[in-house]
Amino acid sequence: MQGRYLLGVTEPEEARSFLRHECDADLSAADFSERTAQAQRRRGARPPVATLPGPEGVPEDWRPHLEAVVARPLFQRLYGELPWRFAAVPVASLIAVQAHLHFTHALRRAGAQPGTADVLELCLPVQPEALELWGGVTRGDPPSVSLMTRDPNVQITAAKMETQPLRVTFTIGKTALFLQVARLDGRLYLKNGTHRAVGLAAAGVRLLPCVLVDVADVDGLPKLLPFRALRSDHPPLVTDFLDPDLYVEHPWADRVKFIRLVPEMFASALPQPLEV
Repeated sequence: MQGRYLLGVTEPEEARSFLRHECDADLSAADFSERTAQAQRRRGARPPVATLPGPEGVPEDWRPHLEAVVARPLFQRLYGELPWRFAAVPVASLIAVQAHLHFTHALRRAGAQPGTADVLELCLPVQPEALELWGGVTRGDPPSVSLMTRDPNVQITAAKMETQPLRVTFTIGKTALFLQVARLDGRLYLKNGTHRAVGLAAAGVRLLPCVLVDVADVDGLPKLLPFRALRSDHPPLVTDFLDPDLYVEHPWADRVKFIRLVPEMFASALPQPLEV
């Protein structure tokens, strides 16, 4: 399996440190700095991002699918109060907000030859996606619930406590469900769905369905990359993950995420005086 890290969007030493930790790679500082400089020059020679095509209206044959998406209670809960609309965005215009991804996972998500229906369901799902989970109750003192998954987007999404009778419930779900693009000053930032977008771009898809949300300022953008990179005239693009001059690849060891729910009981001294 393969991971890819974009060059020239973080400081060279930060990138080398990340990759050493990720795959125990012994990367030459001089070679890495040179590759970083070449990537920066390559981006600097591109047309400014402001000249890239903007979002398009959705084709008529997409509308039955999109109506079914809007009917999902989950969609209403996530976007009911936001200034959103559906759009078709050119993948070549999307700014990447992260430097690193699991490229093999991206290819698996997209599939080899996705059709229009496949792309719509992958980017804007109508059906809840099955979760790859295994595990169960672990006996011990105290007992716990141990769940395992290979999907990095699976996590605890909600917790609820009821008092009559006393009961605590947890909801396990995915954090990135709908492919979302944040628009700021005319720029298109891919906020959710980087693996899907890269995988679909690798499969030849050039127009992606998404939820387009206008944000007022940089606070509405993910804080995964320095803003100097995201707000420059030549920011990293989603398609940079497909250009060997703009990324460094590394082996990606198979990983499993563990989710453990453990009941605990303890006493603690309260600060004095106690304010009510």
